[in-house]
Amino acid sequence: MTLGGSATDRGPVREVNEDRVLCDDRLGIYAVFDGVGGHNAGEVAAQLALETLAGYIARSATDADDDTWPLGWDPRFSATSNRLRTAVVLANQRVHLAAQSDPALQGMATTVAAVLVAGNIVSFAHVGDSRIYRLDPGPSRLLTEDDAATVDQLDAAGERIGSRRALTRALGAESEVTPSMAEMPAPARIRLLLCSDGLHGVVGLEEIDPEAYVGAPHEVATRLMTQAIDAGTRDNVSVLVVDVGEKA
Repeated sequence: MTLGGSATDRGPVREVNEDRVLCDDRLGIYAVFDGVGGHNAGEVAAQLALETLAGYIARSATDADDDTWPLGWDPRFSATSNRLRTAVVLANQRVHLAAQSDPALQGMATTVAAVLVAGNIVSFAHVGDSRIYRLDPGPSRLLTEDDAATVDQLDAAGERIGSRRALTRALGAESEVTPSMAEMPAPARIRLLLCSDGLHGVVGLEEIDPEAYVGAPHEVATRLMTQAIDAGTRDNVSVLVVDVGEKA
């Protein structure tokens, strides 16, 4: 059994929501995308990545040979993880080609944090700084490592005036990408949280009141999204909660 619930909002500052959320209980695929790029191209990148990821997972669910193309089989991973890995790589190719073919879209890219549940395996993939947490049982546990670095900001004279976080990897930024992958046997019960940095950038999920995680997936996602907005996030906010295994 997999059951997901999501919430997304442009937040109090941004004019456009460049985040996208994929939540498909039938296929067991869940993902959060946080688009980046000028002239609102970030939302284009995130949408293209979502469509490509969802399309490939749907095709490969019914075609046993499809999950080995075009990358071949990686023996380190299960069939489930090979499918997810290929889907992310194809999404990167589509976003990159679109950015190269249209001057208005140049420089666009997107993060991805994705979970695929199939064949008694839970597979994880990510590129960028959208995150995956394990919420249940026990306290929240970060399962991904951000592809981001702190960059100094300089004034006209070259003096440091501050710093900001910058992505070191994103879908579409380069012609090729190697997603960070992990997998685990599906436990009797687990609750996962996927989110954009509009949440984890302002809310310390490790210290949050455990009661915030109680309820149906959609209820928890909405509660955390609202908490990020109340905490003063200046970014789009997307939250996706997924229950895997038996119902409590």
